[in-house]
Amino acid sequence: MTNRYKKNRGRSLAKGPIGLIGLAMLAYGITALIFGGHGFTQHAPTGAVHGETWLGLEVNGWSGLLFVAGGLLLLLGAPMHWGAKTMSLIVGIALAGVCLIALANGNGALGLFAANGLTELVWGAAGALLIVLSLLPRVGGRSQRAEFRPAPMVTGQRVESEPRTAQRTPVETH
Repeated sequence: MTNRYKKNRGRSLAKGPIGLIGLAMLAYGITALIFGGHGFTQHAPTGAVHGETWLGLEVNGWSGLLFVAGGLLLLLGAPMHWGAKTMSLIVGIALAGVCLIALANGNGALGLFAANGLTELVWGAAGALLIVLSLLPRVGGRSQRAEFRPAPMVTGQRVESEPRTAQRTPVETH
């Protein structure tokens, strides 16, 4: 007989917060595209880009799309533990990178994304938080005994539910 165990993987600490951050980024990005800066001017790769202020952040169309794309990726990855952690790491690294480039440039990032000091702070904080959330584990996982089953025979013999007796005819010897 073999003991079989069913493993309970536990609850993910990453899925909920990552889903909420994705929802907030998506909502802000859509409202920024509608009510804030919706111009898609560019001065790539190192030019100064300016946009309009929406809820304290300086945004243009590209900045709004950055929030929408990041939020959508986080929302699509949130239902599964490994997907939430992977998307959180990808979006977090992207936001932190854009933040660092905007800090170095002074007026926006990559000649596409308009940014003021508060926008850079939000990108940096969101990137750092998402990277930290991508490191969160599952909690509460344990093994549970599922059932007992007889071990299957590994030889080439046929296994039957009930043993059968063989009918033998007596052999006459002279």
